[in-house]
Amino acid sequence: MELPVGTRALILSKLYYGVLSKSLEDLDIERYFSILYFLNENNGCNQQCICNNLAIDKTAMVKVIDYLINAGYVMRSTNPEDRRQHIIILTKKGQKCTEEVVRSFRAIDEQIFSKVPKADRLAFTRVLHLLSDNLKDLPANTLFFNYKKTVLKPTSILTKKKDNRLRKLKSAI
Repeated sequence: MELPVGTRALILSKLYYGVLSKSLEDLDIERYFSILYFLNENNGCNQQCICNNLAIDKTAMVKVIDYLINAGYVMRSTNPEDRRQHIIILTKKGQKCTEEVVRSFRAIDEQIFSKVPKADRLAFTRVLHLLSDNLKDLPANTLFFNYKKTVLKPTSILTKKKDNRLRKLKSAI
């Protein structure tokens, strides 16, 4: 049966973030890895920039940033040139954690694309961008995702096999 693209993307995302969460379980943070990854290259950007680039609602972003502030990963300050903007800066703790987050994202990407030819990988990325752009042109409702604590559950009998692959992934980091 051929599944719709959105369903396939959701399944891929759940699997990917399950692996990522497992690989970063030693950190004292259990979510918001994409925001830390984004801040790695965009440290000191404003909150709206994060919202726009990661498709996160402004209201939800306030809660996310509050969480990251309370965990000691980021600081929020008012932009002196435009007091309506909030600048988000990684703390030393956040920078250290973000280095590990970036390594994990890159290692997982390397693993999942290990048997995919480079041309196919580039085509896949290009097509994802095109699909996103095409969807942005269509009428849509605004969806809000619940950013409450992630509940980790054993996934299946394959857990031992996945744990072995995770050990292999961690050794590559």
